[in-house]
Amino acid sequence: MNPSNQKPQLQQNKNLSPLNNIVVVGGTHGNEYTGVWCIKALDRRSQQLETQYPSLQISTLLGNPQAHMENKRFIHQDLNRQFSLEAFQAYSNLDLSQDDLPLETIRAREIDQLLGPKFATPSEEEEEGGESLSNSSSKSPVAHVVIDLHSTTSNMGLTIIVAEGDVVMTRAAAYVRHKCEKVLAGKENGEKVPVNCLVHTHVSREVRPNLSSTARHGFTIEVGPVPQGVLRHDAVEKTELALHAMLEYMHLYNTDPKGLDETLKEMYEGSSFRVPCFRSAAAVRKGEMSGKIPWPSLPENPNFPAYMVHKHLQDADFEMVQTGDPIFVDLDGNVIRYDGSYGPKVYLMFVNEAGYYYESSGTGVSVAIKTEYDLETGKLLEIRDEL
Repeated sequence: MNPSNQKPQLQQNKNLSPLNNIVVVGGTHGNEYTGVWCIKALDRRSQQLETQYPSLQISTLLGNPQAHMENKRFIHQDLNRQFSLEAFQAYSNLDLSQDDLPLETIRAREIDQLLGPKFATPSEEEEEGGESLSNSSSKSPVAHVVIDLHSTTSNMGLTIIVAEGDVVMTRAAAYVRHKCEKVLAGKENGEKVPVNCLVHTHVSREVRPNLSSTARHGFTIEVGPVPQGVLRHDAVEKTELALHAMLEYMHLYNTDPKGLDETLKEMYEGSSFRVPCFRSAAAVRKGEMSGKIPWPSLPENPNFPAYMVHKHLQDADFEMVQTGDPIFVDLDGNVIRYDGSYGPKVYLMFVNEAGYYYESSGTGVSVAIKTEYDLETGKLLEIRDEL
């Protein structure tokens, strides 16, 4: 048989060592109540979880307790932007007990001590012959996997967020996506309810600013629309559905890797092991997790936009936008149209996300490209015309 006519094969995952220590985080943003509810519910079911997933040591963490108590996204700065090498270096020589430091700077160092370390300190380098601070720590993070639970005011539905090239997590995203779509379709009389995979494309772990990057592997579950400071039963159900599918994946990863590979093969053999996803555009401004179409802010208040989202774009997350389409309206009623700066056809996400009104979170609407990734490598693939 001509090799070019053979079907692609999924290679067995090289399971080098179990990943047991799983930390589920809620309240990274204090006014996102969905994740906080879910970790409190997990704590009440600890014995059940031990029986259900015996290979896992599952713990929970409230990300930003002070912001949660005050029902705020953050106190001084976005906690989910504090874990890059640059952010750590900015305060590396300062006394963290100083009263004038941003609360989230201090909390990020506390979390890194609990879940990391993400980066080696100079003393650790000398003691262990570790790499320089500009590289990943030679001391492996305590947390094997962090599952960070978020909600959004945008119409994102159930979205799974992972980093490109992290094969363990991209396979997890593929598994969770398939399992959740099957369950959700059953609840909707067979009608497909899309579960989106978003792949972040940071050039290295050092520049990833998000909390889950403190662990060896990070996995984020995002559900919306949910107002800030509000609990919605349906949003909690979707979050818990994805969370337990992820825990199931991790348990199978540890106990039956061959069987897990066979399951993934059955799920994606029909698509040649290509997993549908969205690729985030590269971040270019401070505070961004991904590239955005920014809006200007009023000079007297950097957190109040001078543009509002156009009605035709509202709630249209993951829908195509083309050059010339209306995206914003200014205070004089003028329509601002997409200028093609990210390409003639793009998909927007986190549309009118309330958290992105804050300058420190990166203002504007996030940009994504519809594509696929390779199930075997976790790498993004060339965009096909039919996408």
